[in-house]
Amino acid sequence: MRKRGEEIKGKRTKDKPRCKIYVFCEGKTERIYLQHFENRTYNVEIIPVNTKHTDAMGIVLYAKEYIEKEGLNLKLGDRGYCVFDSDPKSNPNIKNVFNVLFGCRKKGLYSIFSNPSFEVWFVLHFREAPYGKSADDMKRLVKKLLELPDYSETTDIYPLLLPKQIEALERAKKLYKSQKEVYDTVYCHECNPYTDMFEFIDYIESLKS
Repeated sequence: MRKRGEEIKGKRTKDKPRCKIYVFCEGKTERIYLQHFENRTYNVEIIPVNTKHTDAMGIVLYAKEYIEKEGLNLKLGDRGYCVFDSDPKSNPNIKNVFNVLFGCRKKGLYSIFSNPSFEVWFVLHFREAPYGKSADDMKRLVKKLLELPDYSETTDIYPLLLPKQIEALERAKKLYKSQKEVYDTVYCHECNPYTDMFEFIDYIESLKS
């Protein structure tokens, strides 16, 4: 079996090895959006993994076991990302979740955490995210901003958002700084709104070089 980056007979050049990003999602919205980051420009392969869990701790523990078994090429840039929302009902002990995650950083496991939902990232493409709203509130706001009354978790809105991605990055980083001034950690239920999608995109961008 040919390994990543190994030369293929009959070709003059070697295939450039692709970085693998494993995405452990709890919802379809995140999976549909994140798969768009797989392209030759970034030289990234996005691999969605169905954890069969909807709670953050279940996702993280599954991802931890998965990457330990699969093995990541950290030198090449491989990573795993656990994608989940705050959701106090299903994730009451969010602090414990991040304790496990931070303990796996050296193994290449990171998070894409949103509060109250992933839609915060979508909203930031158009405006500052409102404070203290629910996940349903955020979905309604996305519908309004995109003028898509039929918006649902399976709607692929990446092409509509891409032209505004730089603006979203700037707003997300600004939100991070402002929330850090209020909370000891942004990884808590009280820090609403929040998303660290900007860290994921910054990393993907860094892979270009």
